[in-house]
Amino acid sequence: MNFAYIALSFLAPMARAFENATKDPMAAQRRALLEYLCRNRNTEYGRKYGFAGILSIGDYRKRVPLSDCETMRPYLDRMAKGEDNILVSDKVLFFGLTSGTTSKPKFIPTTGYSESKKARLTSLWSYYISRDHPNVTDGRILAIVSPEVTGHTEGGIPYGAETGYGYRGLPGIIRGLYCLPHAVFEITDYDARYYTILRIGMAHNVTDIATLNPNTLVLLCQKIAGWQDGLISDIEKGALSGKLNIDGAIRKKIEKGLSPDPERAAELRRILKEKGELLPKYFWPELALIECWKGSTMRLYLDELGRYFGNVPTRDMGCLSTEARSSISMSDTGAEGVLAIETNFYEFIPKENMGKPDKKALLCDELEKGREYFIVVTTPGGLYRYNIDDIVRVDGFFNKTPLIEFVQKGMSATSLAGEKLYESQLNDAVNIAARKLKLFIEFFLAVAKTSTPPRYEFLTEFSGSVGHGQKLAFLRAIEEELPRQNEEYGFWREAKGLGAPVLKVVRAGEFEKYRKKRISQGALEGQFKLLELTLDQDFDKNFVIEEEISL
Repeated sequence: MNFAYIALSFLAPMARAFENATKDPMAAQRRALLEYLCRNRNTEYGRKYGFAGILSIGDYRKRVPLSDCETMRPYLDRMAKGEDNILVSDKVLFFGLTSGTTSKPKFIPTTGYSESKKARLTSLWSYYISRDHPNVTDGRILAIVSPEVTGHTEGGIPYGAETGYGYRGLPGIIRGLYCLPHAVFEITDYDARYYTILRIGMAHNVTDIATLNPNTLVLLCQKIAGWQDGLISDIEKGALSGKLNIDGAIRKKIEKGLSPDPERAAELRRILKEKGELLPKYFWPELALIECWKGSTMRLYLDELGRYFGNVPTRDMGCLSTEARSSISMSDTGAEGVLAIETNFYEFIPKENMGKPDKKALLCDELEKGREYFIVVTTPGGLYRYNIDDIVRVDGFFNKTPLIEFVQKGMSATSLAGEKLYESQLNDAVNIAARKLKLFIEFFLAVAKTSTPPRYEFLTEFSGSVGHGQKLAFLRAIEEELPRQNEEYGFWREAKGLGAPVLKVVRAGEFEKYRKKRISQGALEGQFKLLELTLDQDFDKNFVIEEEISL
């Protein structure tokens, strides 16, 4: 037991209050909504829609229209130019920049008030982790985020990654456990950044790892073998390789925290000699938990984590976006979390109704287990009835409050012949096929080809050596599983409305090259998620295709 654990234990009353609130979620929702409307009643948006006269949830839904990134963009753009009192009465301190992998980047405002609301959720998250894993704070925390500030708006307000901003704003007692200084994330050369993360992390006894995308951890582990001699030497000398492409000012900040550690270097050499390879399960034997996204497309990488980290528990990060943190995970099981009913006000649109003009938004007490919904949020940061374009599934209930799990980003669905195949259905089919054949995948994406007849082409980069027979079996296994996930796919295949799928094997290393390219174009590294289903007919031109296999 240590001081950090004792401090976190004092959060138990906050957790009990939250759990009590889940017994009557609509009471908590009503309080949160009316508090935000009252606070912002004199803003331009508040006056336009009469916030001062709204006394109930029903009033709010009648007066205020549903919104999305485009309808809110004019307001947000004016705020970015420095105009005040547009959506929020508080001063905007920072803009979170959404990942550019799915749409035009958007600025999401953060104020001191909204930051305090998010901090409460972070405290709850930390409490439940320390409750279930009391030894998680015995060592150091390796957290990997994107840079906090990547630029300034026309009005001089900084913008960047919400994860980086949150990293800076952590309570001192927690921040003191983090082994990576924020300067590491400011390194622009990605190989240099990965090397530095490993260089610092491997010098410590890491007991907790936190990063949104588990693929980041897989990538780091794959790089160790090529750098191991240099890493051990740098740890021994207290140095950071001079060959790395790192800005001088950033290097100076990082090197200030380094010191020689010949004892740790000797231990790493011993592990390498005895085990034949340096893997986290050997040099971080006390690792207690990995925090990352576990649902949707991330499941492909979770299977691979075991190769490098052994049997370490993983906890889902929850439904977390630049716009809002919408859930709190209370256990390591599954990817579901309790709806954060005290932090945002939520509405839900059934997935199948999203395209209908008369679609109705439901409240959290109207949801059904097993159903999927678009999530619409009203936040303390000035978003009102805002469609995040995320689909969540209700996995059950904690007391009377829904347990939600992220399913996919938006209407990631294609329909070449009437099958309306969702990305989530494709993802499940691929995961089942890969596990059945015990294959590991670096990258997977399906292109819906509008050929004659139309068909699906599966771009796949395998991890390790995979024979032609295994590749063919993988393609066949996907084709067998897809009709189980989507009956219409099976119908149209039999009816010849869809042609046989094709597997296009991507050359090793191609996905990493593409990822670096996208990040250099503005996509956020820590939040980088590539859609697994696209209608872009030329998407395969981003990669070198080594082999093409058909049924």
